[in-house]
Amino acid sequence: MSVKRPVSWFLTEQGRRFSFSIITGTGLALTAARFTPHTFFLQKYKDFAHYYNEGKPVELPNDLHNMFQKCLDLLNISETHRKLIEPFSVFGFDLFHAGSTSSRFGVVVGIPVNFTYKTLDDVEKQNVQVNQKSIDLKSEIGKKLGEALVLPDKVKEFAICREILMTHNYKVMLESSYPFICLFFAYNLSQYINMRLNLYRAPQAVRGVLYSIVGFFSLGTYFLMKDMTEVYYETAADKKLCELGPDYIKSGVIFYDKLLQRNQALRELMGKEGEKKYTKTGNENHMIRQPRVALVHRKQYFEQRLKESNEDFNGHNITENNYVL
Repeated sequence: MSVKRPVSWFLTEQGRRFSFSIITGTGLALTAARFTPHTFFLQKYKDFAHYYNEGKPVELPNDLHNMFQKCLDLLNISETHRKLIEPFSVFGFDLFHAGSTSSRFGVVVGIPVNFTYKTLDDVEKQNVQVNQKSIDLKSEIGKKLGEALVLPDKVKEFAICREILMTHNYKVMLESSYPFICLFFAYNLSQYINMRLNLYRAPQAVRGVLYSIVGFFSLGTYFLMKDMTEVYYETAADKKLCELGPDYIKSGVIFYDKLLQRNQALRELMGKEGEKKYTKTGNENHMIRQPRVALVHRKQYFEQRLKESNEDFNGHNITENNYVL
């Protein structure tokens, strides 16, 4: 009896109200954990991701500031939204974004240090390390990594535009609501099944199996909704970038090719850790989930759009020549 009493208390009216309060609190806490870093604590999040040198935050060079302004012009970002977007120097070699232009708290876009590189000599001066080991840029794999880190200016503009577009949506709001929605879905579904099948009179093990099944289903639903949202906005961003013209379509091919080369090099340099993190083609390993569009697929998309653009251009020239004749 002493074992059953605490459990059976949750079946009482008071116990159910307590359970509802716990579920509500947990849902709100999970939502806050996702929402607050992109809103109330955005500057703290920025400070965490900032690139530091000798304990001091590194300022973004003027040429990258000017490039960032050019990207805002290319995307026709309104003056209202421009005031909300702040570029900064981010740690690592990946671009970073946080916040949303749909929020009054604004947006921060992180630009990595390799965007300051012009040649392989710049890479060598930075003494790039992988797993705290310096890279020999004269070796085949070191040269491959170094070349992957050096980007042409058009490609840098493409990458910055892509990051800005990823903040020009409602992604933060949607993804923040998913934990609350899925948790309440699991709670209400469990309540409904319990009442429908009268499982409150069944052994505790039966309800335990039910809660496990519903819990895993809700967790899977959460990851599905989150991944689909990310993939949708990434796809939308790539389509928007193609509208900037053939030069940026070509830049998209180069950018994703560089990312794949970088990941291939890191896979070899990082050993077993690299094999777990990256595939042989340079894609990120995600096991069952697909939290982002695979880099290979994004590259293929721009290759296809570039091919279509060239065909349209050639067809237009042929028409003009026939007209002249």
